[in-house]
Amino acid sequence: MIEYDIKAALEALTGLPTYPLLLPDPEQEGVTYQKISDPKFDSGLASTSLVQGRYQVSLYVIDDYARLIERDKAICTAWESIQHGHIGRWPVQTVARGTMQQGATTLTNNSVQYRLVRDYVICYPEDAT
Repeated sequence: MIEYDIKAALEALTGLPTYPLLLPDPEQEGVTYQKISDPKFDSGLASTSLVQGRYQVSLYVIDDYARLIERDKAICTAWESIQHGHIGRWPVQTVARGTMQQGATTLTNNSVQYRLVRDYVICYPEDAT
């Protein structure tokens, strides 16, 4: 599954712990990821094993908005440069970034948890090993 390689890549690129779906309850900083959709790639001519997986990546950082933006830029720079390459060991054709949302939450200790959520469309073979 590409999700294992996405997790490892996000940890390496951000230096933050990475989790599927949600941050664990005690954690306030980290990265989460989830697959939103994965339609088959339509070439119009031939059937392929490629899918266009849309993954949502959420970054959470305490009291340092600039660090949040730096982490997002690191992911964008690394992944958007992929052309017939890999995320981890998983073969990937292309990666395109999608929509982005930002927010902030004031915590009970008066710290601010900044959040940046971005979608990535990753074109990859579903059956790679």
